[in-house]
Amino acid sequence: MTPKLPSVFVTRSSGSSRVTYLDRDKAISVLRSLAQRLVAADERVRSVRLFGSLAEGRAVPGSDADVLVLLSHHPRSRWFDRIPEFLEHFGETDMAVEVFPYTERELDELEAAGAGFARTARTGIRLADRVG
Repeated sequence: MTPKLPSVFVTRSSGSSRVTYLDRDKAISVLRSLAQRLVAADERVRSVRLFGSLAEGRAVPGSDADVLVLLSHHPRSRWFDRIPEFLEHFGETDMAVEVFPYTERELDELEAAGAGFARTARTGIRLADRVG
C-alpha cells in the first residue's frame, strides 16, 4: 500500500551530494495521528506508546518505530498473533513500524518478572490514550 500521509524522510541535494534524514518530529506527529485513529476505532485499545530509538532520539532513516499497543483484553492468547491486526493501522506511513500488542495484564506480569522491555515500553512517548 502506498503511504497516504506525508513522508517522514527528507532528502536534500547539493551538487553531487544527496542526504536523506528522518524528520523525528514529523514521524512522531504521523504516528500520533495513526494511534489516535486506532484508539477511536478499537475500544480494547487503552494506550499507544512509542519507545526505542525514535522515542530516544537515536533513530536514523533505516530505523523502525517501536509501538506498544496496550489492550484491555484480546481473544488471541499470544501477543505475536495479534501483530497483523494492529500493524495494518500504521500502514499509511513510509516508516517501518513494529507493533507490540500486549494486554495490560501481560505487561504487568512482564514488569513484575523484571523484563526491562515492559517498563521501557510503558514509559515511552504517549501517542494516544483512551479517556475514561
